[in-house]
Amino acid sequence: MLHVLLCGGTGEGMGQSWGIAEAIAKDANRTFMSGNVIHGVVGGAGLIQAVADCGEHALIIDTEYAHVLRAGRRQANLSQLLRDLWDGAPVATSRAKDPVRVDAPRVAIMGHITPEEFSANLSGTDRDGGSYNRLLTLPVSQIRWLSERERMPAHLIPAAGEQFARAVRFGQRVGTIALAEDAYDVADMIRHDLLSKARESEDLKPFAARCNEQVRRIAALLALFDLRSQITSDDLHAAASLVTYAMDTVETIATGSGSKPSKRQPLSLADKVGAGIELHGGRTTSSQVLPFVGATAAAVRALPEVVVTVERSGRTGRPVTVFTLRGDTSEHGRRQKRVRSRCRPNRNVSRTAQPSSGWTPTVRNRRSPGSPHPNRSGRSRAETPICSSHCSDTAKQSKEPPPLAVSRWLAVGVRSCKFVQVAGVRR
Repeated sequence: MLHVLLCGGTGEGMGQSWGIAEAIAKDANRTFMSGNVIHGVVGGAGLIQAVADCGEHALIIDTEYAHVLRAGRRQANLSQLLRDLWDGAPVATSRAKDPVRVDAPRVAIMGHITPEEFSANLSGTDRDGGSYNRLLTLPVSQIRWLSERERMPAHLIPAAGEQFARAVRFGQRVGTIALAEDAYDVADMIRHDLLSKARESEDLKPFAARCNEQVRRIAALLALFDLRSQITSDDLHAAASLVTYAMDTVETIATGSGSKPSKRQPLSLADKVGAGIELHGGRTTSSQVLPFVGATAAAVRALPEVVVTVERSGRTGRPVTVFTLRGDTSEHGRRQKRVRSRCRPNRNVSRTAQPSSGWTPTVRNRRSPGSPHPNRSGRSRAETPICSSHCSDTAKQSKEPPPLAVSRWLAVGVRSCKFVQVAGVRR
């Protein structure tokens, strides 16, 4: 029975995260997800009736949890009802006709809220009364831009759903989740550390009153997913890390102790074009970059940082407009320059491979009249200039992927979600 509150800005991914979790849960238990999910909190009596209709086991999803916080200030019974649901205490309606009672509710809540709404709806009475210390508040933010071409592989949902289903079936057969023998001392230490952290801040103390119970419930879930009926010390440490992270989030967002995040500035057309060119390896065609930046070809050509060239494939091929950055300032261009500077041929200098010290230049003597050709002599391979091996060793030392395989390297890494090896460079 976890009441989780995802806190993030609009468009930061709260809805996407719930969409992935919902797909996995439906694959694991479609019966529960189709008949035991309550969308939105409609008030105290209506919520009790909805939980009773679900057979006392329910999942509440409310993507506008700020409405619940505001309604809780107007309706004292709603705040008390949510606290009772977290405790698993019996709840009942107070109406004379057709009273509804739920003796053993098992209800989880997933709510979405923005940091501004969360901070604006805080009040001293609700905070000190226990309405917020039962919420596990977790931040959600988008840290990188992902292309629409790279979607989550479809095979991940059935695999995670099967693991979820095994944990559900195992949990239905287990009566009690207990602490392992070696976990009692760890549990006492974690409780002491979390409560000491809460006492250090007067603003954080009301939010951390039930941090120990949150740790136990999360640790129990970790044990069930491993098909175990006992909580180990590793489960407690992992759960305590998540609860500590949630406490830091509440202290930063709700109490105003952290700096308010600045609003994102929109990217300029030059930045978008530069990102699009680097995304395609340092050079891109008009059909690739124009949909990416949402601008016309004339607007892109007018940028001083962009170099426009027209290439034709054969005599009758259709000309293609190619965009590159002036001065070859892209990452692709810088890597190409480094490779060309290392691989520039010299007729009087050859390079000898030294495994420990790199490459040492040696002077090649001119062939005297009558002597055999150098390529037909018995010269060792170490004295033969091998530019390709030089580039490969240099790439290994610099830990950089080959410049022409950047796009392929990224695509393979995203699709397989594993470490891949491209041209001898492990990533």
